[in-house]
Amino acid sequence: MNMEFIITHASQLLVIVAVICTLISVITEFTKEIGFLNKIPTALQVLVLSITICVIAFFAYISCVGIAFVWYYLVAVIFAAFIVAIVCCKGWDYLIEIWKRFYRTKE
Repeated sequence: MNMEFIITHASQLLVIVAVICTLISVITEFTKEIGFLNKIPTALQVLVLSITICVIAFFAYISCVGIAFVWYYLVAVIFAAFIVAIVCCKGWDYLIEIWKRFYRTKE
């Protein structure tokens, strides 16, 4: 694969994750004090919102592009939703620290 192709797609993916994180944070901020939502932990609300929005965005994307649905795409999206939830709850720095902890550069 061309390195430029990889960089372009990686940057587009980061923008999409950032937009979804912003959307989840705004929705959570406005709804966490409403009804039964003030009785559940905010992290649980973020996780459920993250899975819901990521799955909806995934199905919207594959229907717009015309990609055939394969079950393991959905599994990958659900795993990605956990990463989005971590970013929403604890921030990008926390995710980067986890990455550094498991993928240390060899010097």
